Amino acid sequence: MKLLKITLRLLWGILLSMIASLLNLYLPLLVRHFINLKQFAWSGLSKKVLLLGGLILIGNLLVSSLSDYLISSEGDRQVRQLRLRLQKQVLRLPQKYFDQQISGNLTSRIINDVNVLRSFLTETIPAVVTGSLTILGTMLITFSLDWKLTLLMLLVFPIDGLVTVPLGKISEVIADQTQSSLAALTGVTSESIKQIKTVKLNKAEEDVFAKNAREINKLYRLSLKGDRIAAMIRPLQSMLSFCLIMAVVLYGILRVKSGSLSTGTLGAFMMYFFQIIGPINNVALFYSDRKQMLGATRKISEIINETAEETGKEQLAVAPGSSLLRLDQVSFAYQDLPVLEKVDLEARSGEKIALVGATGAGKTTLANVITRLYPVAAGQISLNGQASTDFSLEQWRGFFSVVLQENTIISGSIRDNLTLGLNRKVTDQELWEALALVRLEEYAKKLPKGLDSLLGESGKQLSGGQRQRMQIARACLRDFKFLLLDEATSNLDADTEKIIMTALDRLKRDKNCGLITIAHRLATIANSDRIYFIKNKTVVASGSHEELLEKVPDYRRYVHEQQLKEKR
Repeated sequence: MKLLKITLRLLWGILLSMIASLLNLYLPLLVRHFINLKQFAWSGLSKKVLLLGGLILIGNLLVSSLSDYLISSEGDRQVRQLRLRLQKQVLRLPQKYFDQQISGNLTSRIINDVNVLRSFLTETIPAVVTGSLTILGTMLITFSLDWKLTLLMLLVFPIDGLVTVPLGKISEVIADQTQSSLAALTGVTSESIKQIKTVKLNKAEEDVFAKNAREINKLYRLSLKGDRIAAMIRPLQSMLSFCLIMAVVLYGILRVKSGSLSTGTLGAFMMYFFQIIGPINNVALFYSDRKQMLGATRKISEIINETAEETGKEQLAVAPGSSLLRLDQVSFAYQDLPVLEKVDLEARSGEKIALVGATGAGKTTLANVITRLYPVAAGQISLNGQASTDFSLEQWRGFFSVVLQENTIISGSIRDNLTLGLNRKVTDQELWEALALVRLEEYAKKLPKGLDSLLGESGKQLSGGQRQRMQIARACLRDFKFLLLDEATSNLDADTEKIIMTALDRLKRDKNCGLITIAHRLATIANSDRIYFIKNKTVVASGSHEELLEKVPDYRRYVHEQQLKEKR
């Protein structure tokens, strides 16, 4: 196993468990000796037998407790490491991977599938090792006591295997299907809760319930299949065990009456029989448990083996002062579908540029390509003449502070959200200044805990406009060369937007940074130093607002349409 390891701590735990099993093997012999005593009075010999039995029981308790702790704690440690490894890997996977995944499904893999591996490591492996030792030791002892009775006792196992092995193979398939169904159910449940407002506003409760019900019913049907197999296996094993007990008891009684077997030996045999049933079942279940473990391992390995974003590059020296961001003939396709084609673009420090175009023109994709969320298919992006791929992803993304249109508020406090991802100490004064910049200072001061007030899941205690302003405040606290706003003021009223854009213009001058804006409102883009008009997957024209109005008919139509929308 590559995901989980057999460590020294685990081996010690298994060794102690084996010692406990050996101690258990000795107890029936003591009972046999005690029963066979001719005199049951409180004699010296009976005292020694009882005292030895008591010491074995106490020793077994202590050894078993230590063994269980070593095994379970080692399992917990390895599961922790595996979950951390998975979490780190997931965070390093490229954006295109998440575009094709359901977050709840990934969550299930990290939590539920890892639990399957823990169960195999801490329960199945120790149970099989100690069970095998118990079976072997029991067979050796019982053969030495009476080989005829031992052969009779062994008859049940091949009979049991003929019935339970085929059923066990079916249960393996069901267990694998159940694990996948559980992951799917986790995914749809998580999604429906996350999108509950959308569900309610669209009166889609029944649709969402039907979708969840399908997964629940699928899981239910799989569970019923497993229940039917268990309902066949368990009673069958119980019946076979009962029949064997009766056969051993009847045969043993006949032997006792004939004088060829002592009462103590028969009693010891019965103890060994009950002691061996559990280990045999554990060994029999090893195959199906292993199959379930391999299924979970396969799913987890798929995540771990996904190609992650590059790491480990050394940071390149970047000259202080003004910066020039260039896109030369940049193209990008999503799943072989062209989205951007031969885009040329420039952005400079102290300059405000705007990316303008109809919905679906590729503006947001262009922002994602600039920040290297997606790799370009052709062309080159550079900073001061240095190719973007020469920089590490961490350094390159540090050049940009991005505010997205979608909600990026995390569960936590105002402070948690403002300092998200910052690798420097931020003073309260800086936080209050950032809030003042976006006109949230008064709101925050009215809250009971100020900066440490909780905002709820995804900032549900904030309005849409407040969430956007909080994201802008977060972006302004970063050290960056370019501030990228992707419809970042779409939820703000015109007056608030004007105040914030004026503040951002001042920030642009103070930090000597570039401002790249994606927006539809004319008031947001009209005062840009340069506007890039995007149509048919590429930049068809660039210039000031007045220049484009004069020279580009498509841009005039676009502006006219926006004016009509804003008047409505």
